[in-house]
Amino acid sequence: MAYYIHRLMALVCVCLSMAHGAYAQEKKSDEYGFSETFSTLDLARWNVAHGWANGPHQSCELRNDAVSINNDRLVLTVSDRGGQVRPIGCPAISTKARLSYGRFEARMRAAAGSGLNTSLFSYIGPPNGVPEWDEIDFEILGKDPTKVEVNYVVNGKTIKGKIVDMGFDSSKDFHDYAFEWTRTSITWYIDGKVVYKTPEGAPMPRNAAPMILTVWSGAGSVDEWMGKFHYTKPITAEVLSAKYTPYE
Repeated sequence: MAYYIHRLMALVCVCLSMAHGAYAQEKKSDEYGFSETFSTLDLARWNVAHGWANGPHQSCELRNDAVSINNDRLVLTVSDRGGQVRPIGCPAISTKARLSYGRFEARMRAAAGSGLNTSLFSYIGPPNGVPEWDEIDFEILGKDPTKVEVNYVVNGKTIKGKIVDMGFDSSKDFHDYAFEWTRTSITWYIDGKVVYKTPEGAPMPRNAAPMILTVWSGAGSVDEWMGKFHYTKPITAEVLSAKYTPYE
């Protein structure tokens, strides 16, 4: 369901650039690669969304207090600490750098629960001054965290990939998620094993894009896809590491 992610990240990219202008000139040269373990959150590398929401399909507002570091891991929390525009708070971080062909990866534990979406993906589009919407996704829906959806977008057209049965509950432990993007293919990996590769000759994204990590709660129009969200207590996803390796 990349359409909903597109709407989310279109606003993320705009609002992050506004909310974190003080860091804009400190961007690291991450287009040359990085490997991050989260002993701290490096604000020279990452933008953190705060204080706004995106459309009626989301029941949460993005908040910087939904992002924390604990025991050398990035903690992404969905909770009832909203308050500005929605009662629920949710997290999103994105790299300041736009990353081109290469390997994008994270070691993470997903959030469990109906109506939740834990995502590792890249996005670029018109809100960033790029006329083409390009995107590559891992999306784990909390209603069934034994499965992950992989798909991508080329110039605004969603290319359906695959719903992968991972064979484990991704909310119980950490696993490695990665995608390799080249000029001719995209390959998705879980724990080092290929789970899907684009067919030969398939259209490819071509625009460099930030890496994004988020968990968000749905509402209304996404209930059929994600399940209905009911808040009962704080729910977390965690990230032990994130890495980008350029191929060109």
